[in-house]
Amino acid sequence: MTLWKEIGIYDLIQLSKNSYTVNSELMGGALYFWDETSHTFHTPYGMITPTLLDVAAITGLPPLGEEILTTTRSTTRVEYAIDISSTTYQSFILNNKGQDGEPVFDNEHIAFLLYWLSGIIFCARSIQVEVTYLPSAIMLAEGKRLCLAKLFLTRLYLTLDWITALMREKKRITNVDGPVWFFQLWLFAIFESELQPRSTLKGPIDSVIARHRLLNLVFPDKLMALHDKMKHFFRAFYHLPEKDHNINLTPFANCQTGPD
Repeated sequence: MTLWKEIGIYDLIQLSKNSYTVNSELMGGALYFWDETSHTFHTPYGMITPTLLDVAAITGLPPLGEEILTTTRSTTRVEYAIDISSTTYQSFILNNKGQDGEPVFDNEHIAFLLYWLSGIIFCARSIQVEVTYLPSAIMLAEGKRLCLAKLFLTRLYLTLDWITALMREKKRITNVDGPVWFFQLWLFAIFESELQPRSTLKGPIDSVIARHRLLNLVFPDKLMALHDKMKHFFRAFYHLPEKDHNINLTPFANCQTGPD
């Protein structure tokens, strides 16, 4: 736990314990304004987009640390025994979990971080462990402070590009790849004045990380059909910020707290 705090992933691990209700109508309505060339939303107000500041405020991931490249590897030369013979989540967990009642050893810790990165943070479309994240999991377990925030934001942009391309081609969208949960929370931060509390969540109630608050919000049920809801959110986004001056397009611009 101390290690997680030192490398900047503790808050996000704790926040990962919570679930949320997907609002595909809100995200779908907003994505009509996404431009893949600039990775921004084009609105009458101007261009807006999720930034590293938003990532830090919502997830707690620090925007600093060693950049993650395809060549980024651990320099300790320690050999770990991570069983990747089966990468389906259930099999991977069973193959790498330690004995009940025993301390968590390095191999199990690395396996947990690999599962966490693949299935919970970056949400691999294959619905199985992505071995490409193994070097990062090893370095995190060794206490290396990586700049996960930049990789996270890159994956988000690529995900929004991919979804928008499918929408343009009118193809069915299934098994979405990437951190779309963050995209929804970012939209929640913009439309927070229109939301209402849902229920009590797990996690520290005094957390400075915004995701605790945003996960606890939902749009009031207006008893609209799904198609009408998407139209509603499309219009809301189209009229930003003319329709409602309470909508905040830069919700974290004046944030005074965040990750170390």
